[in-house]
Amino acid sequence: MLGLLPIVVNAIFTPMIIGALVGFREFVKNPVYHVFLYGPYLWSIYDVVFAYLAFVFFKSEGENIRETLGRVGDKPLLSITIAIGLVVMCMSLSYGLSLVFGGYDTSILKALPLRVVLYLVTIGSIIAGVCEEFTWRGYLLTRLEKLTSKTVVTVFIQAVLFGFYHGFTMHALSTMIFGLITGLIYAKSRRLIPLMIGHWLNNAIGFSIAYLT
Repeated sequence: MLGLLPIVVNAIFTPMIIGALVGFREFVKNPVYHVFLYGPYLWSIYDVVFAYLAFVFFKSEGENIRETLGRVGDKPLLSITIAIGLVVMCMSLSYGLSLVFGGYDTSILKALPLRVVLYLVTIGSIIAGVCEEFTWRGYLLTRLEKLTSKTVVTVFIQAVLFGFYHGFTMHALSTMIFGLITGLIYAKSRRLIPLMIGHWLNNAIGFSIAYLT
């Protein structure tokens, strides 16, 4: 349920809420701009709610959340390598995709008020990094593992769902690949906190570069 619910909520309720806020006639004139204008705040709310649901499900299932997060002090160099390596891999991936499919259109981001961009770079990135990793890798991936018993299948399914949670555009492809990378790393290392940090830094750096270049 937690794998499909975020997709449904974002696809259906986001345009409905934003349309109600700005007026549907105004919304349809420039839907992409309005989604990026109000979406970051809604997405943060979604992320927190879904992470809370994952936490509740963990508790109801008698799972040890500390084990899901992994040991922070054990092999700290490995954790640092995972966080930094994730950022480097994702930045390289983003650059490679831009060469293949053309550069990302950053005009919408640059047209946003500075307060929205600053939110995306700071609070929005932190919430996404922490909550999305907890929900998608920490909870969903581990639940799917119990259902399929096949790590590759599990990682692929959660990556596809994670991509569609971010929409049905080319951006979904990059987030699917991101989900594959983080899913494989977590399945191998069982260290969620470095992934949270790497996810946060990747978002913060990515939005900053897109806005400034």
